Amino acid sequence: MEIKRMFKSVKMLSVFIIYLDQVTMSTLQDQREYCATLLSQYDPELLASFKWEMSHGIERFFLLSYCLACCWPGLGAKSDLRIVKQWAELDFVFPSQAAQRIAIERNYYIRGSSVPIDVDVNHRQGVPSRIFVTIPRFGPGRPVTLGTVEPDGRIKGYPDYSWHDNQGNNCAGLTSVFRVAIDECQRLWVMDTGKIGDTQNCPPQLLAFDLTTDKLIYRHIVNQSSYSDLSLFITPVLDIRSRGAGDCTFTYVYVADVSDFGLLVVDVMKNRSWKVSQRLFYPYPSRGIFNIVGVKFELMDGVLGLALSPYKPGSERNLFFHALASTTENVVSTRVLRNDSYASTKQLGMDDVYVYPEERPTQAAAQAMDSNGILYFGMMNPPAIYCWNTATEFSPRNFHVLAIDEETLQFASGVKVVINTKGEEELWVLTCSFQRVMTGTITSDRINYRIHAENLSILLKRSACKGGKQKPWSNV
Repeated sequence: MEIKRMFKSVKMLSVFIIYLDQVTMSTLQDQREYCATLLSQYDPELLASFKWEMSHGIERFFLLSYCLACCWPGLGAKSDLRIVKQWAELDFVFPSQAAQRIAIERNYYIRGSSVPIDVDVNHRQGVPSRIFVTIPRFGPGRPVTLGTVEPDGRIKGYPDYSWHDNQGNNCAGLTSVFRVAIDECQRLWVMDTGKIGDTQNCPPQLLAFDLTTDKLIYRHIVNQSSYSDLSLFITPVLDIRSRGAGDCTFTYVYVADVSDFGLLVVDVMKNRSWKVSQRLFYPYPSRGIFNIVGVKFELMDGVLGLALSPYKPGSERNLFFHALASTTENVVSTRVLRNDSYASTKQLGMDDVYVYPEERPTQAAAQAMDSNGILYFGMMNPPAIYCWNTATEFSPRNFHVLAIDEETLQFASGVKVVINTKGEEELWVLTCSFQRVMTGTITSDRINYRIHAENLSILLKRSACKGGKQKPWSNV
């Protein structure tokens, strides 16, 4: 029993050390939030064990902390997420050696320049699942911007290479894609920014592909009145107003404009769209500096993380959102967003959006919600994946760690809840070491990009996120 108790306390101390440096450098309020977040992960017996360790004197406490920091190779690693794929740099499938040679000669393919941002999965009966990744064209050298991961790890352009071999010269193809979404009707929704770097080569467009045939079935060109030179449409989420199993007639797509600070609303059935603005889509200047494992960079990005509450026939859904350069979470009813009068007024009212009074300890990027109203997101420092049951208050007290690893979970840019062929929900996460991308320090002598996944029943087995009933909008 003594050894078991000691082992439990040592595990807890390892996580405590990760938080220690940040807590001591924060305000009193931040310290309380960090401590509340940490302590909420452990049961009373474990906390009693920790107190028992402290009772032996502060010298023993710091000696044990020192030994953990210096000698325990697993320090800071606590993850039930499996690493499905990982790369030091991406490699690609070309239709021929000649096509690869031409791509290199024209700077369409610059080895090491491609950075994956998002992941989604197409589970299929009787055949292997397909993993999709996006590779935005931050500049030249990215041969494809959307592809599937081959068994050998190479990326194959989707639906085929001809859609990508244009580098902005053919607006009927794909120019640059940040994120995608797959719905229950086997449609892959692709938001194409139309930009390479800062150059608007083509109008932004929303496309849908039938995953059973890989054929294009929908294309919506965004009206020029709904975007500016600053616009960068990067995160789509799907709101399907189903009237029964397999009914996807009434589909709306909400897309975050991260740089012109707005939300594009696309009514698919009517093939029309409008953009809405609100002050909470903007970045917070005080949250524009990021610190990931000691590497700092500045990025004043606005609304990025989007997630929809579960759909229940006859009731409204809520869109949860936050800016990248922020630590807040906000909610707006989709009833408000679907009001097409905003096609002319464009500005959401002050009372249309709710801001939770408490905040995250650090910034978050992508997020996703499961069918029980549990929100999943990554935080920056320490790199970790958290869950929050939306039936509880939005507070660090109710954020619970699912995985924490300073090396493998750096910048969760893609987060998805996926339903497999058994009807079970899975969490998929793409991490991309974005701090090294931003500072130009990324190298191919280490693993930079990873795709993680696990069944939610496993991840939530011992989590405090389970249980509870989702709050209706009126109680948020």
